[in-house]
Amino acid sequence: MPGFQPAMPGFEFDGRALNVGLLGSDQFNPDPHGIPLLGGAPLAGDRTTGGPWYDGSRPSAATARARPGSPGEVRPNLADLYKAHFSEADLAGGGPDRAPRRNADARITARGHEEREAQPESRDPRDPRDPGAAGVEWTRLLRSLLPPPAKRTWSKQFLSELHFRGWVSRVAIPILAMIVFGVAVVVIVGANSGNAGPAAPATALGFPPATLAGEEFTAAESGRGISQTLGQVASDGTEIVAVGSQSGARIGRAQFFVSQNDGGSWAMGSVRTPGGGEPPPGHAARFVAGGQGAWVAVGPGSIWTSPDGRTWTLTPSAGMPLRPGDQISVLRRTASGFIAVGANIPGGDQARSSPVVFLSANGLSWQRLDASQLRLPAGTGRVLNIRYAAAEGTLILIAGDVTTTTTKVVGTGKAKAKRTVTSQTSGAWLSRNGGSTWVAAVSLDVPPPGHGAQPQIVGAAAVKAGFVLLLPTAGVRPGLDVYGSPNGTAWTFEATLATPAGLVADLTDGGPSGAVVTGQAGRTLTAFVSANGVSWRQTQAFGAAAAESVSGVAMAGGSAVVTATTAGPQSLQPAITMVAAGAPARQVDVAKIPGAFDPQLAVNGIAAEAGTQVAVGSANGYPAAWMSADGGSSWTAATGATEAVFDRPGVQQLTGVTYGPAGWLAVGGVTAGATQHPVVLSSADGSSWQAADGEAAFGGPGLATEQAAAGPDGYVIVGYQDVKAAGTSSNRTIAAAWWSAGLTGWERAGDATAGALEGSAGSGASMQMLAVVARSGGFVAVGSDGNQASAWISPDGRTWRQASLPVPIGSTSAVLQHVASSGRTVVAAGTAVTTAGQRLPFAASSSDGGSTWTEAALPVPAGLASVTALAAVPGSGGGFTATGTFGRTPGHQDVVVWTSANGSAWTAATPTGQGLTGPGIQAITSLAASGSTLTGVGFTASPAGEEPVFWQAPVR
Repeated sequence: MPGFQPAMPGFEFDGRALNVGLLGSDQFNPDPHGIPLLGGAPLAGDRTTGGPWYDGSRPSAATARARPGSPGEVRPNLADLYKAHFSEADLAGGGPDRAPRRNADARITARGHEEREAQPESRDPRDPRDPGAAGVEWTRLLRSLLPPPAKRTWSKQFLSELHFRGWVSRVAIPILAMIVFGVAVVVIVGANSGNAGPAAPATALGFPPATLAGEEFTAAESGRGISQTLGQVASDGTEIVAVGSQSGARIGRAQFFVSQNDGGSWAMGSVRTPGGGEPPPGHAARFVAGGQGAWVAVGPGSIWTSPDGRTWTLTPSAGMPLRPGDQISVLRRTASGFIAVGANIPGGDQARSSPVVFLSANGLSWQRLDASQLRLPAGTGRVLNIRYAAAEGTLILIAGDVTTTTTKVVGTGKAKAKRTVTSQTSGAWLSRNGGSTWVAAVSLDVPPPGHGAQPQIVGAAAVKAGFVLLLPTAGVRPGLDVYGSPNGTAWTFEATLATPAGLVADLTDGGPSGAVVTGQAGRTLTAFVSANGVSWRQTQAFGAAAAESVSGVAMAGGSAVVTATTAGPQSLQPAITMVAAGAPARQVDVAKIPGAFDPQLAVNGIAAEAGTQVAVGSANGYPAAWMSADGGSSWTAATGATEAVFDRPGVQQLTGVTYGPAGWLAVGGVTAGATQHPVVLSSADGSSWQAADGEAAFGGPGLATEQAAAGPDGYVIVGYQDVKAAGTSSNRTIAAAWWSAGLTGWERAGDATAGALEGSAGSGASMQMLAVVARSGGFVAVGSDGNQASAWISPDGRTWRQASLPVPIGSTSAVLQHVASSGRTVVAAGTAVTTAGQRLPFAASSSDGGSTWTEAALPVPAGLASVTALAAVPGSGGGFTATGTFGRTPGHQDVVVWTSANGSAWTAATPTGQGLTGPGIQAITSLAASGSTLTGVGFTASPAGEEPVFWQAPVR
């Protein structure tokens, strides 16, 4: 979402698309598996150039040829109010041997997630997305999720790996910020604050626990909406471990698939923190290596270790001394520990790349080696990277790309001249002492004699008592030449691997059981296996090249285990296949592994009218709605007037719902896999729905709908539109609103004053409406205008005028994400970012219908907090209730409830009970008041699982 792309912690869908290169037009990006390890670079996107797990590199020319398809009033001292609730310290800052097919090698980067766009925009030091905690996975994750009210072009930014747009944009910003920092803050509730009231005990307000509602909000079974990707696989004797991640649900999580009987049966490995607790969300693993009682898996911002491959402990990645530009491509077990190799690519400039090598005895503490040891025999070239690694006994062999410079004489006679020619080939190096020192093993500055092999290494593996290297052959039907060596220095030709359709190398691995090479043979995926590296046999095809991306391979006894990610209808699914020569390929049914798959279900919004309630969200990647005719006691899944109402292409969702004179209106949008487009549905009874987003008013490019409201005179929808900034090639966003007297005949709203929705000409600032409410005499919408929180007022929903709120004193930016009204009083809530980078919840109230505003801090019970929902309380007393989350520990937040009679003085309570406190993250993300009851929906989630929650409390 432009200017503000928030996301609840762990939300695997964002406003634009799935992260990690999961879905969309580029769902098969060049590298769906490369992973950034440390923060440092702005996250401009995850998919258009390959995703946050994509390092942006490309193979050499020879390698590319070998791989077909490679690719407004403000309180004068808001800062003092914040200081009353936060300590000074808080305010101070508080590969496998071969990369996946169609791509350059998988990487882990030190700079963090790579940009979605080729040219990342510069980082604004005031950007609320940048928490400044480099080296932490959540720091980078949040960069992609947290909303800067500052001027941004979010349409091209992080779609990855979390998040539902819409309500997420109003709910998640601060939650994620809180998770990122994870700072233990001692909060003195109400101290020195005239506007923030004391925190009341939960029993004083009598808030009941929530209900786990996974059985109430039902959905048809489907594989959509959850995406899982697999990375590398490793084996040790009869034990096999494959690593990956699951996304598409609220909480992304690392996954470890374990077999202890050569792939005969599989189970999920368990995860923990060093203290034995539950790890925070995220931290996907990409590379794994193990054996001899020690296992290591490396992923974004984390290192996982295990003594047995079954129980994994999460450790911060600070133990690996990565520098900006470092990208890891291979992880291997050695006789003395572990080795990780790759390249340093400063600023993404491939021309300046250099090799990197890390060694570790235990997988926790790593030593960076001096890459100058990797010399070329002739001394006429430069080493660019290390792509492959293999270990046999005390020997370690590594290989990568090099450039060589030669002088050639061209022409004849008087036209004869000398010309300097630079070419790219490959080199290999050998260590006999665990990686401390290296000698050149082979330099392919000229083509090897005979067999048509090209001077490019495309794979390396260990075999019993030796090594093998793979070189591609030229011709109409390319193949692979195999060269073997017992000691890593003297090499001989052993065999040519070929198929009638040709063979292009993919991944290679080996060990005491032999070696395996996977590759693409025409339209199919195949493998060759060998016990000794000399005699090779082809296996049967194990997948389709167009639908399956191989990510890892390892020998396990006489068979090979292949991990891959397969394209489903609108999601990615993991594939584990056992292959052996002379036997059919055996597919592992990952869906039957206990704990390996969770359905996607999210309840994002709720509205109530008398005894009828309607909730909306998504189920398995489709928009979904549920209706209750008995005040929430029981729920029935809604249906569409036609199948296409809910059964939509790509991954879509509903984020808000409202009730008006003509019935119910729900809005949402596309999250991935389809062109961005509003989702607008209507229903007379809340049970049967029809689509309205086919009307012309919703047909413009770059449109997104966020929330809706209804008043006596009609309905209003608010959102934004991505447009080209005048005089530039970049995009900016403008606020957008639509109006209808009923549920059809929608019209695009306009400005009542110049620039109210589109901003001043040439300013380039992004504007967005994130929430709207009907009030006495019209509508009020809130959102942001550049760095400032903003409000808009309309008497009828057709034309709007702006009432901007200056950035609060002591803050660099602010955004309003929720709004509610009671009579002429309008209250909004959102997030402010202090000069120290802290994201803090605040409220703004207006007693004149939205024209002028007064701000107030919200008391925080402990740690860091965020606002997730806001509602006006009916009745003669009126008042407002907001919910949020708070906590000191990343990945562990509970619910806080704020109440206020007028929106300026707030009291905080921390209710206890199921769905409100407990392990993981608890959140109430939408509120609706009807009669004497306040109803909320939300979720409880942790890496172990998640479920929607339904909460009702008496109005206070």
